[in-house]
Amino acid sequence: MHVSCFQNIVLLGLFLYHSQPSPAQETPPSLCATGVHAILMRGQGPGDHLNVMVSVQNLVLQMIPGSSCVALPYNHGTDDHRAAASNGSYMMQDYIRSYAASCPDSKIFVHGYSLGGVAMMDGLCGTSSQWLYDVPALEPYYNKNVVAAVSYGEETFVPGLAYDVGSCIDGTGMYPRIHPEWCDPFAASIRSYCDEGDMECCLRFPPPTNPAHWLYIFRYNMDVIQFVQKRLNATRS
Repeated sequence: MHVSCFQNIVLLGLFLYHSQPSPAQETPPSLCATGVHAILMRGQGPGDHLNVMVSVQNLVLQMIPGSSCVALPYNHGTDDHRAAASNGSYMMQDYIRSYAASCPDSKIFVHGYSLGGVAMMDGLCGTSSQWLYDVPALEPYYNKNVVAAVSYGEETFVPGLAYDVGSCIDGTGMYPRIHPEWCDPFAASIRSYCDEGDMECCLRFPPPTNPAHWLYIFRYNMDVIQFVQKRLNATRS
């Protein structure tokens, strides 16, 4: 059964650093995803919680039967970059814990774009970048639930890691991850996409004009879906 992606409205009373689990993730057993449950995290900016991630939502629902998805309603509209990233990290962790408690056998796919990618990576691995607010890593035993974790153009990018994808080989994110080894519990599930010409994740001097930052959904969405399908197959065998 396909369950449409929905945009939750939650009260973000603790929006600076932490958020309570959304009731939307307390899922009745009959509604647990038999495909993958996707948690989608858009980049910084005002407006709806899904934004350009609608393209990923549509492919998940079309190509992975039995899937469901949610657009994470973190505080992406604030001008405070650090507060938004921290809020997104904590909220994503709460969503994963809550969904895994309700649907222990279901598989989760988390996907963040730009600031959403920072929040996703920090939420999984913990913060090890200067300037960003500290977030502790998600408990490693959730790697049995989180089968795919994908970022597009996120600012903690470090080149040369096993899960890196894209054309950036000699630039770093604006806030490079100092301890990428903290991602090891989830490394098999991670793909971090960063292309040359994206000054958010592949910063060089002089800085590029940044056109590559907006092209990931056109270049890589199908590759991402194939990766998710491969990970689902691997974790079910």
